Amino acid sequence: MPKTEMLRLVADAGQFWPDLLQKAPGRGVYHCMSDGCLAAMNDKRLRLLMHTFDVSSLQWTELKQRIEHALERQLQLMFSRMRVKAVIGRDAVMHRLWNNAPLFLLLAEDAGGAIAGQIGDAVEKRRQAGQFSLLGKAPAAAWLGEMLGRERVAIAGFDLSAMAEKLNQYCAWYGRIKVLG
Repeated sequence: MPKTEMLRLVADAGQFWPDLLQKAPGRGVYHCMSDGCLAAMNDKRLRLLMHTFDVSSLQWTELKQRIEHALERQLQLMFSRMRVKAVIGRDAVMHRLWNNAPLFLLLAEDAGGAIAGQIGDAVEKRRQAGQFSLLGKAPAAAWLGEMLGRERVAIAGFDLSAMAEKLNQYCAWYGRIKVLG
């Protein structure tokens, strides 16, 4: 798996810390953030790293909380930067799609079936016409609304960019970590 698709963990002060930007100094290890890898992670698997890295104690619960907190902070920062140019709501997103704008769409997990179907159909029609849009998932409409300074948002669109692709990746990771409880 490419490094850009994995989370770097850096050993510092006897603990592992998430390095989302993959730029922190020091030795680190890359962690797969897929559903299967996260579901299989436990204290026993992490202890294998204690022999390689100078860490005092390693508990998955603590590391998971650090990862979740780092993702929350990074997502808040990214959304605050991207909020100004976001298109919010089904009608605004569909209008941008009809204008053939390359978009990153973020659909709330609890969005209604009708809106999810409309957005999915529109993205598929664009794909068949050779136009590209990226469709990602947000944990919930209340969460997406909070990130965008609104009450609830079922769908939001952003101009497709490297930052939007990272936002998609971090939203997916955040959703997977939250599911673990």
